[in-house]
Amino acid sequence: MITIALPKGSLEAQTLQLFKEADLEVRRTDRDYNPRIADERIGKIKILRPQEIPTYVEKGYFDIGISGLDWVNETNSDVV
Repeated sequence: MITIALPKGSLEAQTLQLFKEADLEVRRTDRDYNPRIADERIGKIKILRPQEIPTYVEKGYFDIGISGLDWVNETNSDVV
């Protein structure tokens, strides 16, 4: 199963819309940082601060993460 880190804050709405358009709607409540996607290929999903995501993906905590390229560069993460 794939693990995914999604950004909270300014990138959140655009990211959730992107997943919805790909028929992978993210279901969550306003206070829920453990959302779900009704797809058996998707395992753990977390909503995190975008600046943390590149490091977590690099360390292998998540298979995929969405963040800004600025945070990838700032954290010197080898993820691209």
